[in-house]
Amino acid sequence: MSERWRSGAVLLLSAVLFLAVLMVGPGDELAALRRLVVLGGDRLGDPAHVAKGGTYAFLQHQRGDRDEPVTWDPCREIHYEVNPHEAPGSDDDAVAFVEDGVAEVSAISGLRFVYDGTTDRRPDDGESRFGRPAPVLVAWATDDEVDDLAGDVAGIGGATASSPPGSRRLWYVTGGVTLDADAFDELADRRDGEALQRAILLHELGHLVGLDHVDSDRELMHPDGSGLRDFAAGDRNGLVRLGEGECR
Repeated sequence: MSERWRSGAVLLLSAVLFLAVLMVGPGDELAALRRLVVLGGDRLGDPAHVAKGGTYAFLQHQRGDRDEPVTWDPCREIHYEVNPHEAPGSDDDAVAFVEDGVAEVSAISGLRFVYDGTTDRRPDDGESRFGRPAPVLVAWATDDEVDDLAGDVAGIGGATASSPPGSRRLWYVTGGVTLDADAFDELADRRDGEALQRAILLHELGHLVGLDHVDSDRELMHPDGSGLRDFAAGDRNGLVRLGEGECR
């Protein structure tokens, strides 16, 4: 075999191996490269099939399109950390509590979350790390630290959106949920306290992925929670819509 043919065979084999790794390799970086070379969206999950009905609203819409919500990228994992300081119970209990709520949001929306561990970060520590969006932070705090928790507020949640260079389309890139430590301590002594705590977490996780408040008291995303313990029909339909966004 001539040197020219041998070199051609090596290049062809290298190209085949590269394409194989590109097509099936895990990780956000390879997924982004696949999208760059138009090899597919690589959605990480599919939204659940839910019965139609109910009421929902979105925190943000795409520029110039009131029908199109801002979403997280369904082709990228949403990394999150937990700061269990001031949470009722043990640190392990706090982490398990958050993981349970995140799992429900993921199952309905199809969005994929990755738990990165506990952290000492606080809600006011900023939204970037080494020039990149920081992982979502779930933490407990009091109104002495976070003014927005003053009054009857049991938690706050939301996300920050941005556009990649050259695009007008928005995607959420980081965010957080802050739960009121005093309110959670009080609820811990109630017979139904655990269910109420979970409902508060789900409500704030709804905000994190893009749901807004609604006027209907039949939805968990009602400003006062409506006494519900879980997502209702409209909440679930809204989460499905938020999981159907475009890949970045």
